[in-house]
Amino acid sequence: MATPEHPNEVDVLVVGAGPAGSTTARFCAGKDVSVLIIDRRKEIGYPIQCGELLPHAEEMHSIFPRSADLADLFALEDACIRGECTKVDMISPRGRIYRLDFRSHVLDRRAYDKHLARLAVEQGARLESNQSLLSIKDGIAKTTMGLFKPKVIVGADGPNSRTAREVGLSRPSELYPAVTCQAEGSFEPEVKMYFGRCAPGGYAWIIPKGHEANVGLGFSPRLLSERPGEVFARFMTRLDCRYSDVAMGFVPMSGPVHRTVSGKAILVGDAAGHVMATNGGGIPTAMMAGRIAGRLIKEHLRNGTPLQQYETRWRELLDKPLKKSVTTRSLADLFYPSDSLLGLTMFILGRRGLDRAIRCKPLFL
Repeated sequence: MATPEHPNEVDVLVVGAGPAGSTTARFCAGKDVSVLIIDRRKEIGYPIQCGELLPHAEEMHSIFPRSADLADLFALEDACIRGECTKVDMISPRGRIYRLDFRSHVLDRRAYDKHLARLAVEQGARLESNQSLLSIKDGIAKTTMGLFKPKVIVGADGPNSRTAREVGLSRPSELYPAVTCQAEGSFEPEVKMYFGRCAPGGYAWIIPKGHEANVGLGFSPRLLSERPGEVFARFMTRLDCRYSDVAMGFVPMSGPVHRTVSGKAILVGDAAGHVMATNGGGIPTAMMAGRIAGRLIKEHLRNGTPLQQYETRWRELLDKPLKKSVTTRSLADLFYPSDSLLGLTMFILGRRGLDRAIRCKPLFL
């Protein structure tokens, strides 16, 4: 039995088996690197707390032009795909539709998270579900499985990351509550994004997948005067359809945290604020950062490359577009309180400006 004097040895402890954690584990695991992934959920990938949309590799490359080999990183099994979308309709408070070209896969997130975890296990990682990190002290991680002394700790445990708290790193400062569900019925083939008082300070979405859709709402906590569930229920009444699997989570919308490395600990994905603030997308950025993290950890263990290099590498790829996205979202916050002003702003921006917004680019050239 492990004790503080004789803890279990492991090269890498990954906390969280979402896209960030599983991708990190996949790229650092190997015959000479022992990796343990723990996740507090009983079932990997469930409950579903996101919109299940994965942009095509070409779309992500246009947003993050320094990226490479994204087709390989985002490769999908057929069982993980529920549909394809080529358009996004951004809908103003008064119902004006701005249709944008944007290619994306609609995922079965429950299957996709399992797929990513399986890729990590195939590389040699060990996965344990229904297990949690409790504390980190003097380099020893206390978990519900016992004590471990890892050479590297990866915090991929979401925006309220316990890993970040335990190692003294800051967590995202702005968390937007979001409520999602699986809805039944016949839905138009385009992704729908509704703005205005239906989702104060954020937007409501409908992402079609066959005879179902992922429906959800994200809100700014500063503008939300009701409970999230109440606003969600009102929107679902408007849709007039059956739905199930209601889940609530939080989306980090304040951009990347100031530091993502402390000693032998690093943060990846939502824990690091790797989310596009103008559209709430975090799956592809989590995976891109996870690949960087995994490769760097392997270099660190084999050759002594400083872990601090992770900070430099992910920022070279992701930092500038993510910060532009936050700037755009902050500007939008000025108009969100008024449906009239928000509608006028969307009209002035037009399709071109709104397209630039969801692609994390400056609104005007």
